[in-house]
This record gives sequence, structure tokens and C-alpha cells, in this order.
Amino acid sequence: MPEGTATTYAIVIVNYGDPSLIAENIGTDIDRDGDALVVVVDNFSTERARLRTRALCRDRGWLFASSSNDGFGAGVNRGVATARSRGAEVFITLNPDAVASADVLRALARHVIEEPRALVSPFMDTSNGRPHFRGTMINCRTGQMRRGWSENDDDPLWKNWLSGACLAFSGEAFDLLQGFSEDYFLYWEDVDISRRAVERGLRLALRPDLLVTHDEGGTQGTGNSRTKSPTYYYYNIRNRMLFGRQQLQGWNWARWVLASPRQSALIWMRGGRRQALTHPRGLAAAVRGLFAGAVQLTHRPGQRRTAPRRTPAEGRS
Repeated sequence: MPEGTATTYAIVIVNYGDPSLIAENIGTDIDRDGDALVVVVDNFSTERARLRTRALCRDRGWLFASSSNDGFGAGVNRGVATARSRGAEVFITLNPDAVASADVLRALARHVIEEPRALVSPFMDTSNGRPHFRGTMINCRTGQMRRGWSENDDDPLWKNWLSGACLAFSGEAFDLLQGFSEDYFLYWEDVDISRRAVERGLRLALRPDLLVTHDEGGTQGTGNSRTKSPTYYYYNIRNRMLFGRQQLQGWNWARWVLASPRQSALIWMRGGRRQALTHPRGLAAAVRGLFAGAVQLTHRPGQRRTAPRRTPAEGRS
């Protein structure tokens, strides 16, 4: 933070299931940071997991917020509301399977204090040192993803988006965007909020000088394996269609729909061809996701469920 400033920043963690990853990944350096406020939003899985999450928050001095299992975007929105009830106006989402030092989190918070109309993500590596996130782009005609970054976000075809695994934003930006979309449940919320931010004149900022460790799939039991979970395939394929329906009309939407079989196959192929034999449930989930996405053909363009004004359900345990 700037010298003499004691602005509280909130780390919003949306949890589902056993909280052991959070207990391991949130370091004591964060607990010692007097400006850091950790908020754990527990999307309900089992009563046993909820009790363990509540106990962890009590033991570590964190805020606990209970939620039904209504997805990542809804969880972030509830976490922001909970943090705001304690005076926070700077927020950082952090996945349970991500590890960030207090120094990195404070630098992200400082960035959005100085530039409140920006969304900011750090670089991310896996725990074995492989690059995981260096900026990502979406093809605005087909929805295909690729690694990369356009410094001015002015490529006519490929557009930037930031990862929700670690994303910093101000209360001003959050209000302008009406929070995270609660339509997606899981995956693509970060693509959606990134592109809506640009449409509303906000800036997407990538910080190569800040590094977070993220082993994607840790929350779904896939670890560092290339094979993804059925949940990953289903929602990535379904939500590609949802994003297109909310963004596109006319021929642009028709082109997006026509690209769906190939793009769905490419999403499934992120886990490799052999998974058709070794993990057939993933293929079945991909097919179900394609059919679920086809429901968007009956919807009007631009429909979006905005974030409700939630009252925090829980305080410090």
C-alpha cells in the first residue's frame, strides 16, 4: 500500500468440499498482514465439510460465509458483500488451489487502489515451475482460446481476458460491472467479466512482475494430470455457448454456433485422445455440455442474470 495507508483488502476464496487446500495454501504471512481480510465462501457440499470449513475460519481468524452450491460467480458476489460489511473496498479472488504470498497480494491491492478502473491478474506458474497463465485470448468469432496478450487489447479478432484464479478489482469496478455473472456456475465467468469490463471502459492489466502458483484441477481431484474432470468439460462447453449468446447477434452468432462442434472437440482434447478409453465419463460430459449449450439457441441475445444485492449471512466464526 502507499505509505501511511491502511486500506483493508479482502481475499475472497470460494470453497467447495474439504477445506484442506485452503488451510495449506493460505500462508501465515497473510494471517500476519493487518490489512488482509480473508473471506471463505463455502458452497455447500456436505455438512461435515461445512463444519470443517467453519472451524478452519474460526481457528485462523477468517470470515466465513455460507452459501448454497450456486457457483463461483455467486460465491464471489457473496464474498464481496461479506467483506464490504467489514469496510473493504479492494478485493482479490483466489482459488483454493492457488498459492500467493502476502507481498504479491498487497501489490495487487495497491495496483487497484491507484487504478480503480482496472482489473488486474498476476502471472501464474504450476508448482513444478511450468508457465500456467501469461495472459489468455479468446477468438471473438469462434470462442477458441489461446495463450497470449495484446498490450492494447486492440487485435480485431483475438481479445484479452484475465484469470479469475487470482483477480484484483476495486469496489468501484465491481459496482460498475454489477459483479460477476451468476449464469455460468463454473468457468467462463472470468472471460465474461473481462470482456464486459473492456466494453465499459475499464482496463485489463497483467502483472508479469508478480507470480502466483496455481495447480489447476486441485479442487476437483485431477491435480497436475492432463486429463480434466467431467465438470470441466461440461461447463466449459456449455458456457462457451452461453457467452456467445450474451455477446453476439445475427451472423456473428450463427458463425459461433456453427463452430460449436469443432470448438467442443478442442475443449475435450485438452485432456488428450487417450482419455476416451481411460476416462470415458469426460467424453460423456462433453457431449452433455454441447447439448446443454444448444439450449441457448432458444434464448434472446444479451440476457444476463445480474448479481443480487446480498446481505452477508455470516460474520467471523
